[in-house]
Amino acid sequence: MSFIVVLAKVTPKKGCVDTIIEISKDLIETTLSEEGNIDYQLLQSTDDSDILTFVEKWESPQALQKHMASPHFQSFGAESAEFIENMEIQVIDATELKL
Repeated sequence: MSFIVVLAKVTPKKGCVDTIIEISKDLIETTLSEEGNIDYQLLQSTDDSDILTFVEKWESPQALQKHMASPHFQSFGAESAEFIENMEIQVIDATELKL
């Protein structure tokens, strides 16, 4: 099975991690019901750095592109921009290994 994995590492501005988590709730809930979405999670670093990482799994590049154009994704971007210091995004075209 082939799929797309997205790792979006978010560094919040000081004191803004809880705000980003709260803003993310609607994005995550809505995205999980999108056609072509396999999984969508938000993880928080346990090393006291407040780093947040979105871990996404998509059936195809087209499904990911449709998500990025969706109103809920666009709304999240606009709402969260002032609270984010930095964001690093890695997109991986992957095939599941049967071991």
